Amino acid sequence: MKRMTFRLLGLAILLPMFVASSAQAQGKLRGMARLGLEAGGDKVIEFQYEDGSTPDVTAGGGLLLSGGAALQLAPILDAQVNVGFKYRTIPAATNQDATWMRFPVEALLFFRAPNGVRVGGGTTVHLANTLKASGGVLNSKMDFKNKPGFLLQAEYVARSVSFDVRYTIMDYEVERGGSGTISANSIGVGVSYLFGR
Repeated sequence: MKRMTFRLLGLAILLPMFVASSAQAQGKLRGMARLGLEAGGDKVIEFQYEDGSTPDVTAGGGLLLSGGAALQLAPILDAQVNVGFKYRTIPAATNQDATWMRFPVEALLFFRAPNGVRVGGGTTVHLANTLKASGGVLNSKMDFKNKPGFLLQAEYVARSVSFDVRYTIMDYEVERGGSGTISANSIGVGVSYLFGR
């Protein structure tokens, strides 16, 4: 599994170089910045507030901010690489805090239709994947292994803005602070700003 992770990281490092060199020849490189919101996955920890409410912390949920580049490989085919920051927390509480940070790296291929619709998929790995909890209910830190997952995404591009829906298929395996595997499958929506040619 470590070999697979290193291959994904190598792809994430080398693909932008390939994209940049190919783009100089073709002039069809676009940058992008994306803001997304995702939900889903197994419950990992659960807190109970004084009023009895229980905000859940699920493995797939969070706010995702990412940037990347897309290269037109053919009239109907795009390759895209994204690097991002995914964050999840719980509502403010006087006696408890929990944050979950991850750094997703994504490589995707898209088929592009003339009407602005793109449909595609690819692979992702979440690096530095750590859940931290501190407070009166729970004090712990849980680290997860860098295991690859898969992405499916459909989007509509209108000039320099796109709107998307995506589904992530992924499991998290606990490395430190616990044991076992949990589902981090999620569904999300996002909006991207595209710049460049």
